Amino acid sequence: MRTIRNGSRSHMTAPGRLGILLDFCRPVAINYHLAPQGVVHYGPVMCSTIVSMDREDAMKRLLYLTMIALLSMGVQCKKEKNIVREGLVNFMAGTVVIVDGGDRKPAAIGDAIRQGMIIETGKLSFVDIYFDDSAIKILEESVVEIRVLGGNLPGDAVTSLLHVTSGRVFNRVVKKLVKNDRFEVSSPTMVAAVRGTEFLVVSDEVKSLIACLNGSVEVQNETAPDQEPVLIRDEQEVVVEKDKPMTVRDLSEENRKLLADIKKDFKEMKKEIRERFEKKREEIRKSVEDRRQKDMDMVERRKAEDIQKVEDQKARDRENVERLKATSDATSAKAQEGVERRKEEAKETLQDVKPDIKKFKSSID
Repeated sequence: MRTIRNGSRSHMTAPGRLGILLDFCRPVAINYHLAPQGVVHYGPVMCSTIVSMDREDAMKRLLYLTMIALLSMGVQCKKEKNIVREGLVNFMAGTVVIVDGGDRKPAAIGDAIRQGMIIETGKLSFVDIYFDDSAIKILEESVVEIRVLGGNLPGDAVTSLLHVTSGRVFNRVVKKLVKNDRFEVSSPTMVAAVRGTEFLVVSDEVKSLIACLNGSVEVQNETAPDQEPVLIRDEQEVVVEKDKPMTVRDLSEENRKLLADIKKDFKEMKKEIRERFEKKREEIRKSVEDRRQKDMDMVERRKAEDIQKVEDQKARDRENVERLKATSDATSAKAQEGVERRKEEAKETLQDVKPDIKKFKSSID
């Protein structure tokens, strides 16, 4: 304990955290008792304020730490939920190659198609790929990149972004897309955004054809960003060329027949492929639930640890306050004894210097 003089008043500070609390709270909460020799006594008001403020500070820290833990858990769950989807090769014919990074391998029925892969088909070749509730048929002499596959669990936003470098791709979106879902097919000249439909994209380096069998597709000319997008509906088509306006027209007889043949030839999802999708969904769901439970357990454990730390700190602060109060009371009592002693000494001194005044009697004869 040490005494710091400040003008006509002095105050005592305690080492460590309690001293900081005392100094911080002094202007608004100290109950001053001025005693002889400049000693300041911190009375009960200060003691209760220290405990109150420390409890409030500790609870704020506990709340802060709990919020961080919950936020971390939420972020972790979100990361776990944003699991990359997979497509599966359902049917194929001819020469089909899967390019994954620097690796090239022949495709086979049941192969997984993941984000970032490129599918190449040879002459007189095609491949059907299912992505659960949507599917694509890549026709001959085509190159298609699977750019994004996101969302898998119920309630997740489903994102499917494909890029047709060249060739023809028939797209079949069976499930009606909901808010925040995205199914887009791009090419060097356009982007087609889908809302549940069947449509064909034919692309080369200079132009693209988008032919809609049913549903609706919004088409944006990427070479002319100032152009407004156009919407094509059932049995309509549009050609997208560099620096040329887009004009929606009725589906040509040739393209109508082509789309009908492709749809008729589209193979239903094989039983083993469907079972693999269902098994994958269950694995992901269980993984997310396990992760969520672990995060909840971690939050509860940290909360219990923080509560114990708060209680331990409160106990230490109470001990410090009691020790400070006892020291202050002892100092005050000692000072009071000094005052009483000096009073007695002063009284004795006054008795010693008191004049001896004689009393005179008077008589009247």
